[in-house]
Amino acid sequence: MLPEILNRSERIPPLDVRAMEKARDRLDDLTKPRGSLGVLEDVLVRLSGMTGQAIPGFRQPLAVVFAADHGVAKHSVSAYGTQVTEEMAVNMCMGSAVSSVLTRSQGIELKVVDVGIRSRVRHPGVLVRKVAPGTKDFSVEPAMTLEQAYEGVFTGLEIVEQSIRQGCDLVVVGEMGIGNTTASTAVIAGLLQLPVEDLAGEGTGISAQQRQKKVEVIRGALQRHALNPADPWDVLCKVGGFEIAAMAGAMIACAHHRVPVVLDGVITGCAALLASRLNPAVTNYMLASHRSTEPAHERVLAALGLSPLVNWDMHLGEGSGALFVLPAIRNACKVMAETATFEDARVTNPHKSPLDAEGGVLNGGSTQTGGSHDVCAAANGNADGNPEVRPETAPHARSAPIVRDFDDFERAAVYKAILARRDIRAFLPDPIPDDALDRILTAAHHGPSVGYMQPWNFILIRGRQQLEQIQAVVERERVRAAEHYRDLKQDYYLRLKVEGLLQAPLTICVTNDSTRGGPHVLGRNTILETDLMSTSCAIENMWLAARVEGIGMGWVSIYQKADIRRILNIPEHVDPVALLSVGYTSHFPEIPLLERVGWGSRLDLQTLIYRDTWGNQEGLKL
Repeated sequence: MLPEILNRSERIPPLDVRAMEKARDRLDDLTKPRGSLGVLEDVLVRLSGMTGQAIPGFRQPLAVVFAADHGVAKHSVSAYGTQVTEEMAVNMCMGSAVSSVLTRSQGIELKVVDVGIRSRVRHPGVLVRKVAPGTKDFSVEPAMTLEQAYEGVFTGLEIVEQSIRQGCDLVVVGEMGIGNTTASTAVIAGLLQLPVEDLAGEGTGISAQQRQKKVEVIRGALQRHALNPADPWDVLCKVGGFEIAAMAGAMIACAHHRVPVVLDGVITGCAALLASRLNPAVTNYMLASHRSTEPAHERVLAALGLSPLVNWDMHLGEGSGALFVLPAIRNACKVMAETATFEDARVTNPHKSPLDAEGGVLNGGSTQTGGSHDVCAAANGNADGNPEVRPETAPHARSAPIVRDFDDFERAAVYKAILARRDIRAFLPDPIPDDALDRILTAAHHGPSVGYMQPWNFILIRGRQQLEQIQAVVERERVRAAEHYRDLKQDYYLRLKVEGLLQAPLTICVTNDSTRGGPHVLGRNTILETDLMSTSCAIENMWLAARVEGIGMGWVSIYQKADIRRILNIPEHVDPVALLSVGYTSHFPEIPLLERVGWGSRLDLQTLIYRDTWGNQEGLKL
């Protein structure tokens, strides 16, 4: 486990300075006064550095709450009994806790993980990854062994990495555990070497007498164990908690994969401090949502160099503070993405200097108060305000942001799907799962369309009667088409299998309605066939999505439209532009069928590219 932890913690990428520069440029060019979004602008720039996207956005956030019990809780350092940890884990999964309500209202997955609850959790929705049934009482012995500390950190790392592989792009971390404010205060005191009485708060609402008891318990433990503040593993083992360890691991995983993590209160702050001691670069991928009423939280945020977005006197835990703030972060991303620039909106830009119009310095000059260099420097912890810019990311002339939403693996997958798409003619009878079909049709429906007219419809054909009628008219037209060829070419054509209508489990008729959107569609007044081009884009989307699902698709194009209209009851003004056989296949050919059988070959791309005017290839280099 330790090698995996070290691998992730040692390989944390730096913030993308180029993306941050471009993010600041875009914010300055939106139709609003510069800097008018306040600290949210700095948050957006930091998010750009984290994700490498000039315009960050988050489609699949995850809230993960790690739960564990603490042996020190037996000293009445909390207002609640130790049974409450398990009860609250169940409450979260039942959808009745604060974190449950907040995640449900935002459409976010809530994952509750048992890394050390003392008893068996009575709900199947809790992910059980128990390191041990609670820590030891650290007032008399170390809270955990070194092996357990490794396991706790690795568990959080592994769970979050799995979610990232499944598309998670932002993580809210939270915790649940009676006694964990005591443990986190002890860890913070040990790492920062600060007096316990300056750090200990009221936690879940304890009395002044209980708070004094908490201080005494922590102070005694620190004296007993002689913590080494330079060794985070030593501090974690002696006075930490399993959920604190797991959150630290989750944060390391996020940083390793360039995924932002939104911190909650003092306990998540404690885990963040622990993770930062394993590698300070982890803090580059953290956002502090709020400042808790716990005195230790302010000290932790200062040590991390993080400024909280709000101060609402919250001290609930379970990720709730971060979940309250998350909508503001996501809305800021939407504002950045969807607000028009001055040029887009054709609004006079009051920030533009005369030099801009003459091809001079963009954005009114090279020096901007509160500009991207200041934010980049602060985000990277560079106190002199001059970030160390790597040559490959060094900004040159300022320009519009380059949006890079896909990492290297995702980009490779897109091109793989394009190059591996094939026109399939042989199908297996296995039915297509409904969820896969839904994804394929959704991809088609997200095709680009002129004037957003979306002229397509999709008729799903499984009825044997309709398929046999379609097969008959296709076969009739295929024989007629053979008349266009002579001698051996005609025999060759008739031997080709051109469709799999009766073999595939599904046929989709894609139609095009050129009247949709009325007589005057934006962008279609001069080139009327652009609606057909739009439907073709939808078909290509569907074809690529099917290939990614491992599903074959074959385009049947030999028929009379009037026949298909009659068989499928399609209105006269609607064109049946494509019949697509859809189903699983035993083999996707390495090369297209017609190329394999010698009917034709792919043209040389270089011969099809001209420069400036038709036929001109002079000086053309790719």
